[in-house]
Amino acid sequence: MKNIISDLWFEKRNIVSEGFDDSLRYISKLLPMSIIEIPTGTECWSWTVPPKWSLKEGWIRRGNKVYLDYADHPLHIMAYSEPVKKKVRKEELLSHIDTYSHRPSAIPFGYSYYEKKWGFCIQNNKLADFREDSYEICIDSKFSPGRLKIGELVLPGKLKDEIVLIAHLCHPCMANDNLSGVAVLIATFLELAKSDSHKYTYRLLLVPETIGSIAYLSRNEHLIKNMKYGIVIDCVGHNDILSLQHSKQADTELDYCASYVLKNEALMFREGAINKVCVSDEVVFNGPGVNIPTISLSRFKFWDEGAWPYPEYHSSDDTPDIIVQENLSKTKEVILKILEIMDSNFVPKRTFKGPLFLSKYGLWVDWRKNRKLNSALNDVMFSLEGNKSALEIAKELDISYTELYAWLNKLERLNLIKK
Repeated sequence: MKNIISDLWFEKRNIVSEGFDDSLRYISKLLPMSIIEIPTGTECWSWTVPPKWSLKEGWIRRGNKVYLDYADHPLHIMAYSEPVKKKVRKEELLSHIDTYSHRPSAIPFGYSYYEKKWGFCIQNNKLADFREDSYEICIDSKFSPGRLKIGELVLPGKLKDEIVLIAHLCHPCMANDNLSGVAVLIATFLELAKSDSHKYTYRLLLVPETIGSIAYLSRNEHLIKNMKYGIVIDCVGHNDILSLQHSKQADTELDYCASYVLKNEALMFREGAINKVCVSDEVVFNGPGVNIPTISLSRFKFWDEGAWPYPEYHSSDDTPDIIVQENLSKTKEVILKILEIMDSNFVPKRTFKGPLFLSKYGLWVDWRKNRKLNSALNDVMFSLEGNKSALEIAKELDISYTELYAWLNKLERLNLIKK
């Protein structure tokens, strides 16, 4: 997974750009993915797909002295900046410069996709170099017709009901945001593709953030009815604990499952309501008129509480050096466990009356080997009225879903419960 991040992190992956297209082509060699194209200028609900943006050069100079040059780092020019070439006063120039006082040696990621303006991004510790009254500036950018592109892979299941997994591929020259999410989902789908026996249909979408999800759903409204759940994976490679952000509905099977898995894995993690941890493509899938219960997994600190997601966020410091391979692997394991439980979960309904003679059927659990499950068996039997799923029972009784599922399967084989 880290190799994917290292190969793609310095691509200029703006929302409609050559860098984004090149990255999708790279990924399509790893996964049998379709690439969907939507022309720029297309109306998508209340949004419009923005034009393709390209940049030839950008700099700030005075005579022979160069203060900033796009050739040194692509983030020096605000993404989707308007073209400009003129001489400006220092006051005007500084009003068009983005900088981070909290991270003075990093170049910020600046962007203006939907508002026309020009701008530069520079390290805060270099502002003191601007001592002259005027400067020559150039941003040789170009807006042109193009096609917004989305990577899609569908693994059919026994049901038409889908779980959609989404990661945004945009954000130029950054690793964790969000190549970490993309790499984890590539590895996840390579694993899922090894089996054709899953219950749900799985759909992978690699999109330009927000507008990609809006464009996809608005052009494929007929698919929404089968999209039962969504999972957004965002910035999961840096050194922090996982953060679970619940769906708008908050009380769905997927919400319960994700929370259960994180707790059962004995992981430290954060947990918050929608829009409290982060804001990404889950806003689209949970959005008005769409209403697909969608959670997100990230390693963000709580945005709603004023926290910066992680120290290198949206800056030139977001490089492969901050990626922890173990965190990528653990995120993949958590996703696969969530999907495994979602696939196997069912509502058991007893066919027996009275307490079961467990030993007669070989169902007694030796307390010396599994005291927790042994102690819970009477409560499990009380819960087999056809109104709770196996996951709900496991969560309520604080027992292992895997162990409970195996025990319930024995009951089913003995015709003691119905699914």
